[in-house]
Amino acid sequence: MDSNVGLAIQCVGVLLLTLLSLFMRGSIHNLSLKYWTAAWTSLAIALVTLFVAFHVTGTHNLFYSVYFFGEYLFGLLFIAACRNHTTNARLERIHFVVLLPALILAGILPYLSRDFNDLFMVHALVISGLFAGSFAAIRFGSRSDKASPGVRVMSTALALLTIDFLHYVPVFGARKGLWGVTVPSVYLQYTSIFDVILEILLGFGTMMVLMERVRDEVEVTNNKLMSARDQLEFLARMDPLTEALNRHAFHSLLRGNEGDESVSSFGCVAVIDIDNLKPINDTLGHTAGDKAIRSVARATRSLIRADDMLFRWGGDEFLVLMFKLSKEEAARRMATLNEVLEKNCRIWTGLPITVTVSHGVAGFDSLERLGAAIDTADRAMYEQRQEVRSSTYEISVVRKM
Repeated sequence: MDSNVGLAIQCVGVLLLTLLSLFMRGSIHNLSLKYWTAAWTSLAIALVTLFVAFHVTGTHNLFYSVYFFGEYLFGLLFIAACRNHTTNARLERIHFVVLLPALILAGILPYLSRDFNDLFMVHALVISGLFAGSFAAIRFGSRSDKASPGVRVMSTALALLTIDFLHYVPVFGARKGLWGVTVPSVYLQYTSIFDVILEILLGFGTMMVLMERVRDEVEVTNNKLMSARDQLEFLARMDPLTEALNRHAFHSLLRGNEGDESVSSFGCVAVIDIDNLKPINDTLGHTAGDKAIRSVARATRSLIRADDMLFRWGGDEFLVLMFKLSKEEAARRMATLNEVLEKNCRIWTGLPITVTVSHGVAGFDSLERLGAAIDTADRAMYEQRQEVRSSTYEISVVRKM
């Protein structure tokens, strides 16, 4: 096969990789992809320039210089892309200083020999070093101990390209028996095919790495959305004033545990109602009323267990759900609620008020009977409240300092 045919195939392969990178840039806004696209573009220009140089007369040195510099630029940009992918390092102005020696070498090299194959030995040595640099950046620069499949494919391609270009030094030297060994000229005609196969493998690995990055970003975004959704769902089920659960949370709990035999299905429910919220609101304002409501929630929490559930059932009404607790024990706890309020209410609210509550307790032996138990507890609470209203205890609910 003619070497020009191999070079033409390599040009087409690299041009396709360049077009693929440019196409992906339209949908993936990633700095690594920007550097990789620039690298493939530079390589495509370099190879096309070399192809033209082989088919024109005169000015070969200028075309060779463009080819050499284009490939050096490809290698440097590829290193920058690999570093950005693994460490988020960006190209700064100071980094472009390395282009100066690359430009000088590319400008001088064509004048060192009239035989391009002699020049290519030096060029191949430089390119193998650049591929080795990319290999080190992508394989060892990652903060993760475990390399992804895409990184492994890229690392393999870069390692093979390093070896491939490094082996050109003795191979091209041996074409004239420089090392005492002669390599068949037909082998040299296939070097472009070797290059394009490995470059396609490298491009495939690059696309894999980019897809993995997109997948990781999607997973992070999805996790943030899930966390935000959970937070919103939690807020939707919580009463903002008392930080107790609300009715929506209660009904969601019942729906979620419906038919679940692993959930305890017996316990007690307590309904609590504030006796004197209206006098507090009328006398000291609704801000004082809000503080009174919060004090009842705080007092109730001090009497129930950590796994018991407190719900704000209405404006001045609370419901406590206590699984695996006897009615007697629940009633004993609720009976001390007014004592806790009398002792702490003025401290918690900072206001000259005493809050009193009425409560009712009922037991249930299954979740299906919970609704009936709430009705029973509600009636018991109402009866106790009527007793309070018929007594003189309510006269001192609002005190002066």
